[in-house]
Amino acid sequence: MTVKTFKDTDLMHRFLNKQTNNDWKINTGLKVGKELPHKNGIYAYAGGNWHNVKSLDSSILAHI
Repeated sequence: MTVKTFKDTDLMHRFLNKQTNNDWKINTGLKVGKELPHKNGIYAYAGGNWHNVKSLDSSILAHI
């Protein structure tokens, strides 16, 4: 899951309105495991938690 955060909803809607496809959506509550990530980045769900892929070892990422 890729997370992109904005300072306010106006900036978010500007970003969404510029999209040529529907790849980006407002996340209104995907409830998997523990709390969803709130910072920019790419996250993977593993071991019951969301992890930023930058913090995971490449051997772990190969199995997700």
